[in-house]
Amino acid sequence: MTEAQFEKMKREQHCLRYMDTRRIEEVFPDIVSIEICYQLHHGSAFGSQDKEGTWDVNLQSQMCFVIDCLNRECTSAGFDLKNEIYAMHHDHLTEKSGEMRCDGQEAPDHPEQSCDGQLKYTIKIVFKQS
Repeated sequence: MTEAQFEKMKREQHCLRYMDTRRIEEVFPDIVSIEICYQLHHGSAFGSQDKEGTWDVNLQSQMCFVIDCLNRECTSAGFDLKNEIYAMHHDHLTEKSGEMRCDGQEAPDHPEQSCDGQLKYTIKIVFKQS
């Protein structure tokens, strides 16, 4: 895969994230706020990278809960937390922690090598009072 083909694939993945054009507040009108605290890790033969942060989700944005993998050459679309947030909303949970492993390949020219990206997260949701 050429670099141009790889960049095209990444752009297409990015566009797919926003296929659901509804705003978060429209889908979850009973939610006041969503906060995602995360720790990312990627290790390879060239060393390792770590990043942590807090994402205060803008409820007026589109339905996209993806945190990018730290590996710039990874073939995945990132870590998608949409299913976790849907489940939390369904079960009316206010906090949930978990871990995910990247499902992509290390690089387009290494299809046999899995990406070593990892995500640890804690999602906190504040619901409107009844």
